[in-house]
Amino acid sequence: MNKKYPITQEMIDRYGVINGDNDIIHYDHDYAVSRGFKGPIAHGLMVSGYAIDMACRKWGKDFFYKGEIDVRFRGPVIPGDTVDIVIDDGSLVASVEDGEALVGKIGLRG
Repeated sequence: MNKKYPITQEMIDRYGVINGDNDIIHYDHDYAVSRGFKGPIAHGLMVSGYAIDMACRKWGKDFFYKGEIDVRFRGPVIPGDTVDIVIDDGSLVASVEDGEALVGKIGLRG
């Protein structure tokens, strides 16, 4: 199962309002570039949320009650990226043009 999610700065801004993460690395282009990124970076949990959305579509309410996810962040996601998330036999990979953004496992317990 896979799905692509185009990422915009507006999405990052709105996610920051919801979760309360106001770190400047997510909002200020010049600051993010000075820290070695190509631009502001998306929140890692925002990207994980797209994987969870896919899991809920795949397993329905069972994922809500018995789902688990374990991820490792591998690289940044920036505005303009399209995140391609693939769930296959319990493995999870989210990638962008520059490489993997996160990898891990996702599925139902037991």
